[in-house]
Amino acid sequence: MPTNNDDDGATILDDGLSTCDDDNNFNENSRNRTLTTSADAARQTAEAKRYHWFTCSLLFISFFISALIASVRIYVFPRQEQLSRLGSGNNDTTWNDIFGNGLEEKENALRLNQTLEYLIQTNAVVNSDVTLMKDIAEADYIVSAQYGAAVWIAQYDKFRIAIPSPTTSSSHEEHQFLQRYALAVLFFATGGTETWVYKMNFLSGLHECGWYDLFMEEGSEESFPFGVLCDGEPTYETEEEKLELEEDVWNGTRTVTAVVLFPMNNMWGSLPPELHHLRYLKALYISENEMLMGEIPFQYGWLKHLEFCTLFVLCVDSLNRRNNLSGKIPHSFSYLTKLRALRLEVNRFSGDTVKGDFGFLKEMTSLEDLALDYNANITGTLPELISDLSKLKALSLSNTKIYGTLPSSLSRLTELEALFVDDCDFEGSVKVLESMPNLTHVYLEDNSFNDTIDDTFLANCTNLVHLDISNCSFSGIVPGHLFNLSQLEVLDMSLNKLDGVLPAEALSNVHEGNNLTFLSLHTNNITGSIPTSIGRLKNLTVLDLSSNQFSGAIPSEVGDLSNLDILFLGRNNFNETPVPTWIRNMTSLTELSLANSSLTGNIPTWLGELTQLMFLDLGGNELTGTIPQSLSNLAQLMVLILKSNKLEGELGLGELEKLEILLIDDNSLSGNTDDMCVHEITYFVADCGGSRNVGGIDKEIECSCCTLCCIDENVTCNDSEWLGNHEGMWETGYNRVKWEFEDGMISPYVNYN
Repeated sequence: MPTNNDDDGATILDDGLSTCDDDNNFNENSRNRTLTTSADAARQTAEAKRYHWFTCSLLFISFFISALIASVRIYVFPRQEQLSRLGSGNNDTTWNDIFGNGLEEKENALRLNQTLEYLIQTNAVVNSDVTLMKDIAEADYIVSAQYGAAVWIAQYDKFRIAIPSPTTSSSHEEHQFLQRYALAVLFFATGGTETWVYKMNFLSGLHECGWYDLFMEEGSEESFPFGVLCDGEPTYETEEEKLELEEDVWNGTRTVTAVVLFPMNNMWGSLPPELHHLRYLKALYISENEMLMGEIPFQYGWLKHLEFCTLFVLCVDSLNRRNNLSGKIPHSFSYLTKLRALRLEVNRFSGDTVKGDFGFLKEMTSLEDLALDYNANITGTLPELISDLSKLKALSLSNTKIYGTLPSSLSRLTELEALFVDDCDFEGSVKVLESMPNLTHVYLEDNSFNDTIDDTFLANCTNLVHLDISNCSFSGIVPGHLFNLSQLEVLDMSLNKLDGVLPAEALSNVHEGNNLTFLSLHTNNITGSIPTSIGRLKNLTVLDLSSNQFSGAIPSEVGDLSNLDILFLGRNNFNETPVPTWIRNMTSLTELSLANSSLTGNIPTWLGELTQLMFLDLGGNELTGTIPQSLSNLAQLMVLILKSNKLEGELGLGELEKLEILLIDDNSLSGNTDDMCVHEITYFVADCGGSRNVGGIDKEIECSCCTLCCIDENVTCNDSEWLGNHEGMWETGYNRVKWEFEDGMISPYVNYN
């Protein structure tokens, strides 16, 4: 066995050696080994390449996702609780939890420190305690508009403007920063984050010159920009580009020249001093925000380029819509030598001209428009220095406590076009106005001038458009030349002591293309008949000749005034006549008063065809018969006065759902008013205070909702003055604001139900 084993071992070793020695065998075996190794290597190489591409793809995808997440973190989903206070309106907290803040904390902290350092060391921020404020990320609210703006511009502003250095920055860099910062302070100081109705792109990623929106006036195709306006318009290819663009398309060269904020924007708080950083500002418009209070910062006097300063109410449909700014107007306004318009009306400013509180006006030699009206705490006499404002075109002091006379020095205001001094305490003569040939709008009503009007009254003022001298204690006549002023639209001489007659000849010479739309002469002592030439005033929409001493017949030519909305002829001495039939064609009438006009006969059924009527007064006449049921067609009727006639029958006017005043006392009406009481009438007076039986028929009204029940024995039961004269207010374009009665007031614009 051992031999066999040795042989086997020797055989194996010999075989190996023989292989090495045998060239042919070596070459063949070597070839076979080489082919096997190349196949394995190719297979391994292919696998390695596939692994390499997979790895690269995985890394690329990971990098892309990381970049996408970082972008989302930074630009879309910053911390909701902070952005909510900064006005972003983002409420998605889920993404916040996933991505976190998305801002580099160290960079933000550095930017905030740089911002605060710059603001404090350069005195750019008025609030010196800004560094003592808690971090906004920990506060429940923005404790300072200045600090809120600093945090926003340093950390949350996607525009990422460069923070200037207190020592090394260029003036251009500082200007760009302060411009954006000042507007942000305005936003925070006036409730922009919480109450502004229209944000106007404030605090968006756009350059601040893009912080505006376009608004279209109702009934107009023209749009108007409100917000921040600059010295030119940016160019966008599409509207989407405007909304999405986050870079400075102006390359830092744009300058804010106007801040025109949308009215009634629910602003509150106070105006921040920091607006003075808008050093090239030319116009500032803020209006109709009743929660905007405080004083005008004296720093606004440093805006030396300012030309228009308007902090008032734009329209006075309701005088409750106002800014509530108060205090004295800063004396620093004397630096605003370029100012052309200073409009601070409808606020709570105070000051006494006698004590020199308005001395700053002396330096405003460029002023063309000065409006201080509806500031009840402004008092004193009309200062002489106003006469030195030679460029003045409009002066408005209405509803202040200015008193005294119109100084003769006003004659120097030869450029003056509009004078508003109504509802003040002026007295004396108005002759000085005749030296102002360019006057177009004159409002003197509700003063005590006690002057006399003759044929020379304002004869040189041939450009008049509005003339309101009502309730001024004027005596004299109605001058005929006023009817020949081609541009005159409003003539209100009511509530004076005028006598004489209407100038028939002057009315006969009126050009039929005249512009007179409003004529009110009520409550004077004008006598004679109404001239038939009154019918030449074709454009009249309001004619009020009530409460005079007119006699004779009401001329049918009044019926030619087809544009009339309001016709008041009551309380005169006309001849007895039925309700004139020509009224039937006046389908535009909204108000008709023929009270105490000696009317006889029945109430015509065709009155129910005047479906625009809101006011109908036929009281104090000799009308008989029943109340026609056609009156229930007057769906717009708010005031119906039929008192003191000889009417009988049942009332039956339950369909008049808008009725607020119903006076039917001192008649012989009967029945109940259950259908009327459903509408909760504000003033309802009827004969319901006793029991009157005539021929076995009860002539009293059963009224469960009357505000006053009269009995026959009480002849003064409803003796109040119920003539609702049209008191046109220039503030509302001579539109009806209210009917004011002795017992109360009713407005056609208020839903009392």
